[in-house]
This record gives sequence, structure tokens and C-alpha cells, in this order.
Amino acid sequence: MSESPLILYGGSFDPVHNGHLRIASYAYRRLKGDVLFLPAKSPRWKSASASSKDRFMMLQLAVASQEHPFFVSEMELEREGEVTYSIDTVKAIKEEEKERPLILLIGADQALRFHEWKEAKLLSRLAKIVVVPRPEQELATSNIENFKMEVLPYYGSGSVSSTKIREGKCLDLPEEVLIYMEAHELYFWGKVRQYYSNSRYEHSLSVAHLARQIAEYNRLDESLQLACYRAGVLHDIGKEMTQEKSVSLMKEIAPSYISLPSYAYHQYIGEYLAKKEFQEDDERVLSAIATHCTGSKGMGCVAKILYSADKIDPGRGWDSRIYIKECLKDYEKGFRKILAANREYLGKLEEEENALSKACYEEYLTKGDYNE
Repeated sequence: MSESPLILYGGSFDPVHNGHLRIASYAYRRLKGDVLFLPAKSPRWKSASASSKDRFMMLQLAVASQEHPFFVSEMELEREGEVTYSIDTVKAIKEEEKERPLILLIGADQALRFHEWKEAKLLSRLAKIVVVPRPEQELATSNIENFKMEVLPYYGSGSVSSTKIREGKCLDLPEEVLIYMEAHELYFWGKVRQYYSNSRYEHSLSVAHLARQIAEYNRLDESLQLACYRAGVLHDIGKEMTQEKSVSLMKEIAPSYISLPSYAYHQYIGEYLAKKEFQEDDERVLSAIATHCTGSKGMGCVAKILYSADKIDPGRGWDSRIYIKECLKDYEKGFRKILAANREYLGKLEEEENALSKACYEEYLTKGDYNE
């Protein structure tokens, strides 16, 4: 590290996301100092959901993906005792960096109660306190004056939050962190995992990533990309229910579809579980789950993309590259070609038994030259 200021950026980072990284990048440019991330062992004002090890590993992955000189320290994680204090951290760093200016980066919510921090006055003398404002958070005027804080003129961190990330309702984070959360079954993904066998979980994640990629390549907005991803993760949560339970639940939640082939039941059970167990309220996601197996007339873009991604998932063991390429270029054309191939593969018997698939074929395979 150089003799420029050292910017100390503490927090639970549960998990780290792009908002944190955007703030760090701006602070690096504005304050002209290296940024040292300090994940808290036991955050004083709230409980962490992931272990300190997982939070540290995700930070490491996030920092490695950045071009700026960011660093991560385990100092607070390794300290003895249940509670750690910023004053002890700053004192220890000051002992090592005697001549180097220290800057402590804190959020507007922390600035409001900074006077409650241990040895707050001494802390403000050892390190310059810089506050990151939030549009919805009032600034602690008295604390800013009393502790000679500086307010960072930055409002570009975005609407992302660790809470939204934990709930799987935002994907504004490094891809490496998303993959880590999936692999280690953290937060939302830990709950999802309970509904899947190993192979089914891998399939659902693969479908989710492909669906999101198709949406991205087709330049759909972030809301639709998220909807495609969530639909992919959740689409098969009703599939591993026993036949007896499936029939019983179908009689309760979708009696008008009980005459369909039993392999189609899981799409309605999946929709039901997504609402009941995961509080899914995005109708685009729910509709996609409820039609991903059979298809239907009047399908929206998320439903078409999920249907396609599920059928052409590379993990299914057949060469689907030509269809993936088509979907990445134009999801509408790709969907129709996959639908035509699926109709040919299953044959006429499937149409006779499945009115939904028949209606889907009639709507989408009679429009345009899908074989061009």
C-alpha cells in the first residue's frame, strides 16, 4: 500500500453487493486513497445471516473482480470476544500505519448514532469520518458538526440492498458472489435447495442463468432479467413431491387441470409454492412457472424464455447449442423453433392428451415462418 490515505470501509457485508463497490470506487477516486474492507465479526446493530467465513470469502471474490486497489482484512473477524469496536480496529491500524492518514467510511444511518459508538470522540480524532448519504436517510447534522465529519457527495450506489440480495430479489452484485451464494446454499438459495435433489438444484440454477442470459442478450430490462432468473430457480420446486401428494394438492389448487397428464402437475404446484413459501408476487414469474412444462396460449416474454431455457438447458445431455444461439439472438424466434422441435419430438399423442400444449402450438406455430 502507498502513503496515500487509507480508507477503512467496515460493515457486515451480508452479502457484499455492487452498491458497496460503487461507493468504494467513488471514495477511492474522490479521497485518493486505498480502500480496506473490514467485515464485522458480530455487527453491533444487527445480526448477520451468513457466517463470518462466508462473508469474508464473498468479499474476497468481489474485490478480486475490481480494477481499483481494494483490500480485505480479517482483523475484526479474528479478534477475541463476541463484540468488536471500531475504536479498537482503528487503534490497531494506526499502530501499524503511524504516519498514514486514516479515513473511516460510514453510512448515513451510522452517522445518526455515531455519538453512541465506543470512544466516539477519540475515534474521530484518529480517523477522518466520512459519511455516505442516502436519498431516503436524513443526515445527522449535530453529529456531523460535533465530530467534524465530511459528507461524500455521492448518491450513485443504487437501490440495491443486502436484504434484497438475501431474498433473491436483486442481482446487482458481482457474478462471482452470486455463484458462491448458490454453491454454498446461502440465504434465498438455501431455502430453495430444500425442495431439490442435487441434480434438480443444478438443473434449476443452470436454467436460471441461461434464462437470465437470454433476457440480457435480448436487451430486456433488469426487472425482466431478474424475473427470468427467479422463474428459473423456482420452476421445478413442485416436481419432487410424491404422486399421491401431487394429486391431492392439485384437487385443491387447480382442479380444472387435474385431467392433464400428471407430469404437468408440478408447474401448478410450483406456482403455488412460489407464492406460499417464497412470497413471490411477480405475475410474470408465476405465469412462467405455471406454463413452463406444457406451454399455453398468451405467454409473456418471461414465460417464453423460461420454457425455452428449460428445454435447451445444456445439462440435459443433448447438443442444444443451435437453439441457445437462436434464443440469444431473438428469443421469440428461438421459442417458436424450440416449440416446433418439441412438438415433433413428443408427437400427436401428446397434443391429444394435453389441451394446453395443443393451444400453445396452435397460437405460436401458425404465425410466421418459424422454420426459416
